[in-house]
Amino acid sequence: MSTTDVAVTVTVEPPAPAPTPYLCPRCQTPLQPDQEWCLNCGTAARTAIAATPHWKRPVALLAVVAVVFAIACAWAFVELTNNDDAVKAATQAQPQTPAPTAEPAPGG
Repeated sequence: MSTTDVAVTVTVEPPAPAPTPYLCPRCQTPLQPDQEWCLNCGTAARTAIAATPHWKRPVALLAVVAVVFAIACAWAFVELTNNDDAVKAATQAQPQTPAPTAEPAPGG
């Protein structure tokens, strides 16, 4: 029987590096691959939160409404408390009688 030497070369590949976990940008907690929000601190991890466009116009409108409301309240207060004419008419309608004077008692 003849023996044949056969050289077998086996190449062993190093294991693939473990994927680095995605970390929360605020608290550095590891996140799952499909997780969009951090369950620890509530920060949006992969979700971009867009700024509200055109916010100045509603704020200006609200300020105008507040000023008009304040002016209406001031006008109503003045109208409800402005009763000088009614008071003058009531005091002029009543005759003015002099208050009785008390005379000192004789012998006193």
